[in-house]
Amino acid sequence: MSAGVVKALSAVGGLLLTVVLLIVIMISGDPIAGCAVAAPMGQGMTGTPGSSTPVSLAGYDTAQLDLAREIVAVGERRGIPESGITAALMAATTESELRNYANSGVPESLSYPHDATGTDHDSVGPFQLRASVWSERLGGMAGLMTPARQIGWFYDQLDTVPSWQTRAPAALAQAVERSAYPDAYAGKRDVAEALYRAFRGAGAGTAPAADDGTSCASEPETGGTGSGFGARVLAAAMAERGLPYVWGGGNASGPTGGGFDCSGLVLYGVAQASGGRIVLDHYTGSQQRDPRGIPVPLDQLQPGDAVYFTSPGDTDSHHVGLYAGTDSTGHPLILNAPDSGIPVRVQPMSDFASDHAQARRFGVQQQDTDHRT
Repeated sequence: MSAGVVKALSAVGGLLLTVVLLIVIMISGDPIAGCAVAAPMGQGMTGTPGSSTPVSLAGYDTAQLDLAREIVAVGERRGIPESGITAALMAATTESELRNYANSGVPESLSYPHDATGTDHDSVGPFQLRASVWSERLGGMAGLMTPARQIGWFYDQLDTVPSWQTRAPAALAQAVERSAYPDAYAGKRDVAEALYRAFRGAGAGTAPAADDGTSCASEPETGGTGSGFGARVLAAAMAERGLPYVWGGGNASGPTGGGFDCSGLVLYGVAQASGGRIVLDHYTGSQQRDPRGIPVPLDQLQPGDAVYFTSPGDTDSHHVGLYAGTDSTGHPLILNAPDSGIPVRVQPMSDFASDHAQARRFGVQQQDTDHRT
Protein backbone atom coordinates (compact mmCIF):
# COMPACT_ATOMS: atom_id res chain seq x y z
CA MET A 1 0.00 0.00 0.00
CA SER A 2 1.49 3.39 -0.97
CA ALA A 3 2.25 6.11 1.56
CA GLY A 4 -0.31 8.35 -0.14
CA VAL A 5 -3.07 5.76 0.28
CA VAL A 6 -2.14 5.25 3.94
CA LYS A 7 -2.27 9.01 4.54
CA ALA A 8 -5.63 9.27 2.83
CA LEU A 9 -7.10 6.41 4.83
CA SER A 10 -5.72 7.88 8.06
CA ALA A 11 -7.26 11.24 7.29
CA VAL A 12 -10.65 9.69 6.52
CA GLY A 13 -10.45 7.57 9.67
CA GLY A 14 -9.59 10.59 11.79
CA LEU A 15 -12.49 12.59 10.39
CA LEU A 16 -14.92 9.71 10.92
CA LEU A 17 -13.70 9.33 14.51
CA THR A 18 -14.25 13.03 15.16
CA VAL A 19 -17.77 12.86 13.72
CA VAL A 20 -18.55 9.77 15.81
CA LEU A 21 -17.27 11.48 18.97
CA LEU A 22 -19.42 14.50 18.27
CA ILE A 23 -22.52 12.38 17.66
CA VAL A 24 -21.97 10.32 20.83
CA ILE A 25 -21.58 13.45 22.92
CA MET A 26 -24.61 15.12 21.32
CA ILE A 27 -26.77 12.10 22.08
CA SER A 28 -25.52 11.27 25.57
CA GLY A 29 -24.59 14.72 26.81
CA ASP A 30 -21.70 13.07 28.71
CA PRO A 31 -17.99 13.54 28.07
CA ILE A 32 -15.99 10.49 27.02
CA ALA A 33 -13.87 9.42 29.98
CA GLY A 34 -10.14 9.87 29.55
CA CYS A 35 -10.25 12.33 26.63
CA ALA A 36 -9.59 15.90 27.64
CA VAL A 37 -10.90 17.16 24.30
CA ALA A 38 -14.25 15.43 24.57
CA ALA A 39 -15.94 17.52 27.21
CA PRO A 40 -15.61 20.92 25.47
CA MET A 41 -16.93 19.37 22.25
CA GLY A 42 -20.23 18.70 23.97
CA GLN A 43 -22.34 21.01 21.83
CA GLY A 44 -21.07 19.50 18.62
CA MET A 45 -23.58 21.33 16.48
CA THR A 46 -24.62 24.77 17.49
CA GLY A 47 -25.88 28.02 16.09
CA THR A 48 -26.85 31.57 16.85
CA PRO A 49 -29.58 31.66 19.54
CA GLY A 50 -32.95 31.78 17.83
CA SER A 51 -31.49 30.60 14.53
CA SER A 52 -33.10 27.66 12.75
CA THR A 53 -29.84 26.87 10.94
CA PRO A 54 -27.30 25.36 13.34
CA VAL A 55 -23.59 25.55 12.57
CA SER A 56 -21.96 22.11 12.41
CA LEU A 57 -18.52 21.56 13.90
CA ALA A 58 -18.32 17.98 12.66
CA GLY A 59 -16.00 18.99 9.81
CA TYR A 60 -13.23 19.90 12.24
CA ASP A 61 -10.79 17.25 13.41
CA THR A 62 -9.44 16.87 16.92
CA ALA A 63 -6.34 19.00 16.32
CA GLN A 64 -8.44 21.86 14.96
CA LEU A 65 -10.86 21.69 17.88
CA ASP A 66 -7.97 21.56 20.33
CA LEU A 67 -6.60 24.77 18.84
CA ALA A 68 -10.00 26.49 19.01
CA ARG A 69 -10.34 25.43 22.63
CA GLU A 70 -6.89 26.84 23.42
CA ILE A 71 -7.78 30.16 21.77
CA VAL A 72 -10.84 30.43 24.01
CA ALA A 73 -8.99 29.24 27.13
CA VAL A 74 -6.08 31.67 26.75
CA GLY A 75 -8.48 34.53 26.04
CA GLU A 76 -10.55 33.77 29.13
CA ARG A 77 -7.48 33.46 31.36
CA ARG A 78 -6.36 36.87 30.14
CA GLY A 79 -9.76 38.44 30.74
CA ILE A 80 -10.44 39.08 27.04
CA PRO A 81 -14.16 39.74 26.35
CA GLU A 82 -16.21 37.63 23.96
CA SER A 83 -15.70 40.03 21.05
CA GLY A 84 -11.91 39.70 21.27
CA ILE A 85 -11.98 35.90 21.56
CA THR A 86 -14.42 35.68 18.65
CA ALA A 87 -12.08 37.90 16.61
CA ALA A 88 -9.18 35.53 17.36
CA LEU A 89 -11.26 32.53 16.28
CA MET A 90 -12.33 34.35 13.10
CA ALA A 91 -8.71 35.19 12.31
CA ALA A 92 -7.41 31.65 12.89
CA THR A 93 -10.21 29.96 10.94
CA THR A 94 -9.70 32.38 8.04
CA GLU A 95 -5.92 32.33 7.99
CA SER A 96 -5.29 28.62 8.55
CA GLU A 97 -8.57 26.78 9.18
CA LEU A 98 -7.25 26.23 12.71
CA ARG A 99 -4.10 24.44 11.60
CA ASN A 100 -0.50 24.99 12.63
CA TYR A 101 1.17 25.59 9.27
CA ALA A 102 4.81 25.11 8.44
CA ASN A 103 6.04 26.68 5.18
CA SER A 104 8.09 24.95 2.48
CA GLY A 105 9.78 28.30 1.80
CA VAL A 106 10.92 28.44 5.44
CA PRO A 107 12.79 25.11 5.80
CA GLU A 108 13.41 25.58 9.53
CA SER A 109 9.67 25.56 10.19
CA LEU A 110 9.41 22.01 8.84
CA SER A 111 11.49 20.68 11.72
CA TYR A 112 8.82 21.67 14.26
CA PRO A 113 5.49 19.90 14.86
CA HIS A 114 2.92 21.10 12.31
CA ASP A 115 -0.47 20.12 10.90
CA ALA A 116 0.03 21.23 7.29
CA THR A 117 2.56 22.80 4.95
CA GLY A 118 1.87 26.04 3.09
CA THR A 119 3.65 28.28 0.58
CA ASP A 120 2.24 31.76 1.29
CA HIS A 121 5.28 34.05 1.42
CA ASP A 122 7.06 33.15 4.69
CA SER A 123 3.89 32.81 6.75
CA VAL A 124 3.68 30.11 9.41
CA GLY A 125 1.43 28.99 12.25
CA PRO A 126 -2.31 29.26 12.88
CA PHE A 127 -2.36 33.05 12.49
CA GLN A 128 0.02 32.95 9.49
CA LEU A 129 2.67 35.24 10.93
CA ARG A 130 5.50 36.34 8.65
CA ALA A 131 8.74 34.77 9.86
CA SER A 132 10.78 37.71 8.57
CA VAL A 133 8.73 40.10 10.71
CA TRP A 134 7.91 38.23 13.91
CA SER A 135 10.54 35.53 14.41
CA GLU A 136 12.91 37.49 16.66
CA ARG A 137 10.04 39.03 18.64
CA LEU A 138 8.37 35.71 19.42
CA GLY A 139 11.34 33.57 20.38
CA GLY A 140 12.61 32.47 16.99
CA MET A 141 11.10 29.70 14.91
CA ALA A 142 10.34 27.66 18.03
CA GLY A 143 8.09 30.46 19.25
CA LEU A 144 6.47 31.02 15.87
CA MET A 145 5.64 27.33 15.50
CA THR A 146 4.14 27.14 19.00
CA PRO A 147 0.36 27.74 18.68
CA ALA A 148 0.05 29.04 22.25
CA ARG A 149 2.64 31.71 21.49
CA GLN A 150 0.77 32.84 18.36
CA ILE A 151 -2.47 32.95 20.33
CA GLY A 152 -0.76 35.16 22.89
CA TRP A 153 0.51 37.33 20.04
CA PHE A 154 -3.02 37.95 18.79
CA TYR A 155 -4.27 39.03 22.20
CA ASP A 156 -1.16 41.17 22.72
CA GLN A 157 -1.89 42.95 19.44
CA LEU A 158 -5.43 43.79 20.56
CA ASP A 159 -3.96 46.24 23.04
CA THR A 160 -2.46 48.19 20.13
CA VAL A 161 -5.88 48.69 18.48
CA PRO A 162 -7.60 51.91 19.64
CA SER A 163 -10.91 51.30 21.46
CA TRP A 164 -10.75 47.62 20.54
CA GLN A 165 -13.26 46.64 23.25
CA THR A 166 -16.02 48.47 21.35
CA ARG A 167 -15.23 47.24 17.85
CA ALA A 168 -16.89 44.38 15.94
CA PRO A 169 -14.99 41.06 15.82
CA ALA A 170 -14.43 41.16 12.04
CA ALA A 171 -12.96 44.65 12.29
CA LEU A 172 -10.75 43.52 15.17
CA ALA A 173 -9.46 40.52 13.21
CA GLN A 174 -8.54 42.78 10.30
CA ALA A 175 -6.96 45.41 12.56
CA VAL A 176 -4.64 42.76 14.00
CA GLU A 177 -3.94 40.72 10.87
CA ARG A 178 -3.92 43.61 8.36
CA SER A 179 -4.93 41.30 5.55
CA ALA A 180 -5.04 42.23 1.88
CA TYR A 181 -8.54 40.73 1.94
CA PRO A 182 -10.21 42.64 4.79
CA ASP A 183 -13.71 41.29 4.12
CA ALA A 184 -12.68 37.63 4.47
CA TYR A 185 -13.02 37.47 8.26
CA ALA A 186 -16.73 38.33 8.34
CA GLY A 187 -17.48 35.09 6.49
CA LYS A 188 -16.20 33.08 9.48
CA ARG A 189 -18.27 34.80 12.15
CA ASP A 190 -20.94 32.08 12.45
CA VAL A 191 -18.45 29.27 12.92
CA ALA A 192 -16.30 31.40 15.25
CA GLU A 193 -19.31 32.12 17.45
CA ALA A 194 -20.23 28.42 17.42
CA LEU A 195 -16.70 27.50 18.50
CA TYR A 196 -16.80 30.10 21.24
CA ARG A 197 -20.07 28.71 22.61
CA ALA A 198 -18.74 25.15 22.42
CA PHE A 199 -15.60 25.97 24.40
CA ARG A 200 -16.81 28.76 26.65
CA GLY A 201 -15.40 28.21 30.15
CA ALA A 202 -12.31 26.33 28.88
CA GLY A 203 -10.04 28.77 30.71
CA ALA A 204 -11.41 27.89 34.14
CA GLY A 205 -8.53 26.09 35.85
CA THR A 206 -7.76 23.36 33.30
CA ALA A 207 -4.40 21.66 33.75
CA PRO A 208 -2.95 19.62 30.85
CA ALA A 209 -1.29 16.25 31.06
CA ALA A 210 2.46 15.68 30.84
CA ASP A 211 4.00 16.21 27.42
CA ASP A 212 4.18 12.50 26.66
CA GLY A 213 3.05 12.70 23.03
CA THR A 214 -0.35 11.15 23.61
CA SER A 215 -3.34 12.77 21.94
CA CYS A 216 -5.95 11.65 24.47
CA ALA A 217 -4.23 11.70 27.83
CA SER A 218 -6.09 12.17 31.07
CA GLU A 219 -5.74 15.62 32.57
CA PRO A 220 -3.82 15.91 35.87
CA GLU A 221 -5.84 15.50 39.02
CA THR A 222 -5.13 16.82 42.48
CA GLY A 223 -6.36 16.04 45.96
CA GLY A 224 -8.03 19.45 46.15
CA THR A 225 -9.12 22.31 43.94
CA GLY A 226 -6.22 24.53 44.99
CA SER A 227 -6.27 28.29 45.40
CA GLY A 228 -7.51 30.73 42.81
CA PHE A 229 -4.12 32.46 42.98
CA GLY A 230 -2.23 29.22 42.33
CA ALA A 231 -4.49 28.40 39.40
CA ARG A 232 -3.70 31.81 37.89
CA VAL A 233 0.03 31.28 38.39
CA LEU A 234 -0.12 27.94 36.62
CA ALA A 235 -2.38 29.17 33.81
CA ALA A 236 -0.11 32.12 33.00
CA ALA A 237 3.00 29.96 32.87
CA MET A 238 1.20 27.13 31.05
CA ALA A 239 0.47 29.46 28.14
CA GLU A 240 4.23 29.69 27.54
CA ARG A 241 4.73 25.97 26.90
CA GLY A 242 6.96 25.33 23.91
CA LEU A 243 9.09 28.43 24.26
CA PRO A 244 12.82 27.68 24.36
CA TYR A 245 14.99 27.61 27.45
CA VAL A 246 17.01 30.84 27.64
CA TRP A 247 19.46 31.34 30.51
CA GLY A 248 18.35 34.44 32.41
CA GLY A 249 15.19 34.60 30.29
CA GLY A 250 11.88 35.89 31.54
CA ASN A 251 10.63 38.75 33.66
CA ALA A 252 7.32 39.95 35.12
CA SER A 253 6.04 40.84 31.64
CA GLY A 254 6.95 37.68 29.73
CA PRO A 255 9.84 36.00 27.92
CA THR A 256 13.11 37.83 27.31
CA GLY A 257 15.61 36.79 24.70
CA GLY A 258 12.86 34.66 23.23
CA GLY A 259 12.26 32.38 26.21
CA PHE A 260 12.53 31.55 29.91
CA ASP A 261 14.79 29.87 32.37
CA CYS A 262 13.32 28.01 35.35
CA SER A 263 13.20 30.91 37.82
CA GLY A 264 12.13 33.38 35.12
CA LEU A 265 9.08 31.24 34.36
CA VAL A 266 8.05 31.15 38.03
CA LEU A 267 8.74 34.88 38.38
CA TYR A 268 6.47 35.54 35.39
CA GLY A 269 3.63 33.29 36.58
CA VAL A 270 3.54 34.81 40.06
CA ALA A 271 3.75 38.38 38.74
CA GLN A 272 0.91 37.78 36.29
CA ALA A 273 -1.29 36.11 38.91
CA SER A 274 -0.74 39.00 41.33
CA GLY A 275 -1.25 41.78 38.81
CA GLY A 276 2.38 42.81 39.30
CA ARG A 277 2.12 43.10 43.07
CA ILE A 278 4.47 40.16 43.72
CA VAL A 279 7.66 40.30 41.65
CA LEU A 280 10.21 37.71 42.76
CA ASP A 281 13.95 37.84 42.35
CA HIS A 282 15.38 36.08 39.30
CA TYR A 283 17.30 33.49 41.33
CA THR A 284 15.95 30.25 42.76
CA GLY A 285 17.61 30.63 46.17
CA SER A 286 16.25 34.14 46.65
CA GLN A 287 12.77 33.05 45.58
CA GLN A 288 12.86 30.16 48.00
CA ARG A 289 13.81 32.49 50.88
CA ASP A 290 11.32 35.21 49.93
CA PRO A 291 9.06 35.78 53.01
CA ARG A 292 6.03 36.07 50.74
CA GLY A 293 6.33 32.35 50.04
CA ILE A 294 4.72 30.04 52.61
CA PRO A 295 6.44 26.63 53.11
CA VAL A 296 4.19 23.76 51.98
CA PRO A 297 4.67 20.04 52.73
CA LEU A 298 5.12 18.02 49.54
CA ASP A 299 2.09 15.89 50.37
CA GLN A 300 -0.09 19.03 50.43
CA LEU A 301 0.90 20.56 47.11
CA GLN A 302 -1.67 22.51 45.13
CA PRO A 303 -1.44 23.56 41.45
CA GLY A 304 0.71 26.66 41.10
CA ASP A 305 2.94 25.96 44.10
CA ALA A 306 6.64 26.50 43.36
CA VAL A 307 8.85 23.44 43.97
CA TYR A 308 12.57 24.10 44.48
CA PHE A 309 15.22 21.41 43.92
CA THR A 310 18.59 21.30 45.69
CA SER A 311 21.41 18.90 44.82
CA PRO A 312 22.77 16.69 47.64
CA GLY A 313 25.38 18.58 49.64
CA ASP A 314 24.35 22.02 48.33
CA THR A 315 22.66 24.70 50.38
CA ASP A 316 20.97 26.62 47.57
CA SER A 317 18.44 25.28 45.09
CA HIS A 318 19.46 25.00 41.44
CA HIS A 319 16.06 24.49 39.81
CA VAL A 320 12.38 25.33 40.26
CA GLY A 321 9.11 24.33 38.66
CA LEU A 322 5.39 24.83 39.24
CA TYR A 323 3.34 21.93 40.56
CA ALA A 324 0.88 20.97 37.81
CA GLY A 325 -1.18 18.20 39.40
CA THR A 326 -0.75 14.48 38.82
CA ASP A 327 -0.90 12.20 35.82
CA SER A 328 -3.53 9.47 35.40
CA THR A 329 -1.52 7.14 37.65
CA GLY A 330 -1.23 9.67 40.48
CA HIS A 331 2.39 10.68 39.90
CA PRO A 332 3.11 14.41 40.46
CA LEU A 333 3.96 16.69 37.54
CA ILE A 334 5.74 20.02 37.26
CA LEU A 335 5.70 22.74 34.63
CA ASN A 336 9.22 24.04 34.13
CA ALA A 337 11.90 25.39 31.82
CA PRO A 338 14.26 22.42 32.19
CA ASP A 339 17.55 23.19 30.48
CA SER A 340 19.25 24.37 27.30
CA GLY A 341 17.69 22.72 24.25
CA ILE A 342 14.55 21.63 26.15
CA PRO A 343 11.51 23.94 25.87
CA VAL A 344 9.08 24.93 28.60
CA ARG A 345 7.05 21.78 29.31
CA VAL A 346 5.26 19.59 31.83
CA GLN A 347 7.19 16.57 33.05
CA PRO A 348 7.18 14.07 35.93
CA MET A 349 8.55 15.46 39.19
CA SER A 350 10.30 12.11 39.63
CA ASP A 351 12.81 13.28 36.99
CA PHE A 352 14.36 15.25 39.88
CA ALA A 353 14.16 12.44 42.44
CA SER A 354 17.87 12.66 43.25
CA ASP A 355 17.40 16.23 44.53
CA HIS A 356 15.93 17.49 47.78
CA ALA A 357 12.60 19.24 47.07
CA GLN A 358 10.96 22.05 49.01
CA ALA A 359 7.77 23.91 48.08
CA ARG A 360 6.57 27.47 48.53
CA ARG A 361 3.07 28.88 48.02
CA PHE A 362 2.94 32.52 46.95
CA GLY A 363 -0.05 34.84 47.06
CA VAL A 364 -1.63 33.55 50.27
CA GLN A 365 -1.57 36.97 51.94
CA GLN A 366 -2.77 38.69 48.77
CA GLN A 367 -5.61 36.20 48.39
CA ASP A 368 -6.74 36.85 51.97
CA THR A 369 -6.66 40.59 51.24
CA ASP A 370 -8.62 40.10 48.02
CA HIS A 371 -11.31 38.18 49.89
CA ARG A 372 -11.69 41.02 52.42
CA THR A 373 -12.03 43.75 49.81
